[in-house]
Amino acid sequence: MAPRDKERRSQDPKSSVKQIPKKSGGGGKYTFGQAGDEYYAEWEADYYDPEEKRIDPADGAAYTWDELSEFYKGKFKKKALEEYWQNECTVKKKKGSKTGDSWKAKAASGPTPAESLTKANSKDKSKPQGKRLAADDLETDGPLAKEIAAIIPYYPYKKLDRFYDVGGLLAHPKLFNAMCAVMAKRYRKLGVTKILGFEARGFLFTPVAIKLGVPFVMLRKAGKMPNTISSGPYTKEYEGVDEMCVQKGAVVKGDKVVLIDDLIATGGTLCAGIKLMEACEAEVTECSCLVELKALKGRDKCLKAGAKAVWGFISEDILNTKAELPEGYVDDGKAH
Repeated sequence: MAPRDKERRSQDPKSSVKQIPKKSGGGGKYTFGQAGDEYYAEWEADYYDPEEKRIDPADGAAYTWDELSEFYKGKFKKKALEEYWQNECTVKKKKGSKTGDSWKAKAASGPTPAESLTKANSKDKSKPQGKRLAADDLETDGPLAKEIAAIIPYYPYKKLDRFYDVGGLLAHPKLFNAMCAVMAKRYRKLGVTKILGFEARGFLFTPVAIKLGVPFVMLRKAGKMPNTISSGPYTKEYEGVDEMCVQKGAVVKGDKVVLIDDLIATGGTLCAGIKLMEACEAEVTECSCLVELKALKGRDKCLKAGAKAVWGFISEDILNTKAELPEGYVDDGKAH
């Protein structure tokens, strides 16, 4: 066997991949050349595949490098985006090739017209498809918010004329994923270090923490977790008094946190969480909720308690889907 070209990327004698020319000087983890150098050999190399698609964890959809960089253009520096592409975006898997004589024989002859038509008509319609969020989809009561509001019914429950049931959203995985993507995009810009959810419906938003790659911390009622600190008694959103707890060490001094719940009404629960964060010496960057009942002015209470901001995705103005009540329906809601 003829000797291989010694000019290769690695020192492995079995490697035949040519080495990329390296600029003089030091260099960061993801660059060739000195720190701050705008030369990015990884993207100029002759083995870079412009057709490769990777999945953006922000919305679960697959994009080429050119598509992703065009979308985030002006929002992030090139170096940061390349690191995001390399380390957080996963390669979209291609369907594996089949082997075997029977398959080869069939491939040689090709599919029949009937087979081609059947394949075209049944092409993965059941698979959830990622959605590229438009700018107005991120806005309160925007197009996406209205689409979600339409599937959140209200019931006469807990002595309220309108109790909004977020279970309707959970029955639509594509919209639920889009909702979590909206939150993830919002909080990626703010540099939050932890996402905190209130027992129990706040736990639904754990995917937001997963998309951001930050810890999710549970805020639970007294007696549900070991080694905790307490907010002290607070008046709940509907009726009764409760106590909110967080585990010691789960939130530390200097953390920038987002408190998430499904709904903000009077703000009692969120204010208890703000009080806990004050004890932990953490910043409440924002109180976030799927639904905000603005008429009850919970926002003002949270801001007064120390939250930097309060954000609701859907207001009661667009929640107009009345639940179809079965015959004999009874309001059996209890304080909990």
